[in-house]
Amino acid sequence: MIEHYIDYYSCDSCEEEFIHLVEHLIENIKHLEAKVVFLRYTLSKYIPEHIAKLLLSDIFSDLTGCFGDFPAYQKYMGRYYNGADPANSEEHNDHLISISKGNTIVNL
Repeated sequence: MIEHYIDYYSCDSCEEEFIHLVEHLIENIKHLEAKVVFLRYTLSKYIPEHIAKLLLSDIFSDLTGCFGDFPAYQKYMGRYYNGADPANSEEHNDHLISISKGNTIVNL
C-alpha cells in the first residue's frame, strides 16, 4: 500500500492533477453557494414576513467559509492567481448578490 502511495505522488503530472482537482472543487463550492442563496431567497417568498426578513438578513451566512488561512491554499493562490482567492472573486460575489435580490435564477 505504501508503495502505491509513493508511486502515485511521485508521478510527473501529480501537481497538475492536484491543481485540476482544486479548480474543480472551487467551482463546485461556488455552485453550491449559489444554490444555497437561491433557495434561501426562494424560501423567503413562502414563509411569514417576519421570518423571511431574518432569513434574508442572513442569506450569506454559513456558506463555505474561507480557505485563505491554509498555507497550501495561500501558495496555490499566489502561484496561480497572483494572490487572489478564486473562491471569493468579485465576479462570484456579484453573482451571489444578484441571486439574493431575485435577479438571477439558479438551476437546481
